[in-house]
Amino acid sequence: MTQAPRHPKSPADLSQCIARRWALAGLIGVTAGSTLIVGGVLDRLSPGLEALTSVATGWSAMLLCAPWKHLRTLRDHRAEIHRLSRQLRDVKSGRRRNTLSELVIDRNDELGALSRAIHDALEEVIAAQLESRLLQRNMGHNIRRETYRATRKLKREVMTDPLTGLGNRRALDQQLDELLQHERRSTGQVVAMVIDVDLFKSVNDTLGHVVGDQCLTFLADLLTSSMRREDRAIRLGGDEFLVLMPSQNLTEAGAAARRLSDLYAQMPWPHRDAPRPGLSIGLAAAWPGELAEPAELLRRADEATYASKRAGRGTVTIYDEIRGAA
Repeated sequence: MTQAPRHPKSPADLSQCIARRWALAGLIGVTAGSTLIVGGVLDRLSPGLEALTSVATGWSAMLLCAPWKHLRTLRDHRAEIHRLSRQLRDVKSGRRRNTLSELVIDRNDELGALSRAIHDALEEVIAAQLESRLLQRNMGHNIRRETYRATRKLKREVMTDPLTGLGNRRALDQQLDELLQHERRSTGQVVAMVIDVDLFKSVNDTLGHVVGDQCLTFLADLLTSSMRREDRAIRLGGDEFLVLMPSQNLTEAGAAARRLSDLYAQMPWPHRDAPRPGLSIGLAAAWPGELAEPAELLRRADEATYASKRAGRGTVTIYDEIRGAA
């Protein structure tokens, strides 16, 4: 018949055993010393030597009966507890060198239960830390993404005309510098097309700003749908617009301007109280790096637009033609 395996005693049981054994050892020591004195075994010695011999005998008997084995076992328990404490400090400080499974002490006593409880608690703590770091990372990603979106939206709003959705003067300054910089590689000139809506003030004064805004948004829609992808349309203010056309020549730009004027003339116009507005358009061109000041290109296109208005409105004028005529 096999015997059930003996499990090591728990620290609490060991402490009780040690306390009982120490009490028993002390009782044995006192009994041994007292027996020597009372029994007269040491009568031949002097009283002082007799007392010392009795005390020494009692101490010897007590030490012989001391629970040394239990004390050694308890010392091993203390080492296990010290190891658990060290590993807990390592986990807390983030310097964990061992796996959590190594924390578990394979015992069926309080020390084993304590190690398993610590193991389970640490698993929960580490899982919570991982979840917290993941949450922080996701929050950081979301914050960066929303900040980027908000920044792009704000930049778009700052650089966009609210009525037409085209670029505004802030966008113009940036795009002129970008297209006409000396370092830019280009296969053609940059053409500036300045567009002025004829009779716009009369439309506003007679029919109101709602109809006037419709004239402007109709032109903006035409620019958006008819210009090339690389062309950049801008509302300069009021009834004046600009299209920057990179890698373009004046012949093709002139054809695009006349086509735009013809399309604008087809705008529905049920109003009899004001004449239909048209477009006066001026064109100017320059190579990247040619002009000392990028704004000079815009001034030339403006001058060509004024020449169109003087010619009877609704016409397209190229700056080089009026400069040659002058």
